[in-house]
Amino acid sequence: MRRIDNFESKEAAVEYLKAARGFKTLREAERFLMSHLPKESHYQSQIINYLKENYPDAFVWKAAAGPYCRQGIPDVCAIIGGRFYGFEVKRPYIGVLSKIQEQTMERIRAAGGIAGAVCLPEDVEKMISRGERQR
Repeated sequence: MRRIDNFESKEAAVEYLKAARGFKTLREAERFLMSHLPKESHYQSQIINYLKENYPDAFVWKAAAGPYCRQGIPDVCAIIGGRFYGFEVKRPYIGVLSKIQEQTMERIRAAGGIAGAVCLPEDVEKMISRGERQR
C-alpha cells in the first residue's frame, strides 16, 4: 500500500484509499486518512534526521516548547552554508499556519532568511534549493 501522506492533495489520497481499501463513501476514506496520519512530531523527527544526514555541517535544532511556541518560532531551524532556514512543520492535508506563524515567517524572510511550511523532507529540500539559488 502506498504511503498516505505523500499524495498531491487530500482529495487524491482519499480517492486512492477509497479504491485500495474498498471504502463505500468518501467520508469513510477521509476519516481513515485523518486517523492514520502520523502526529506532527513524527514529521519533525523525519525532517531533523534528513537535515543531519544530508547537511552534516549544518547547525540544526528543534524549537523549544513553551513561550517561544506562542511567538511563532518555526518548529525546526537550521543554518546551512551561513543562511538561516525556518521550517514550520505541518501534518499533510490538515496542517494550517496560525497568523503569528505567518507573520514570523515574513519577518524571517525580511531579515534575509528562508522560512516556510513543510510536511516532508522533500519539501525541505525544495526550500533549501530555492535558498541556494537566491544567493
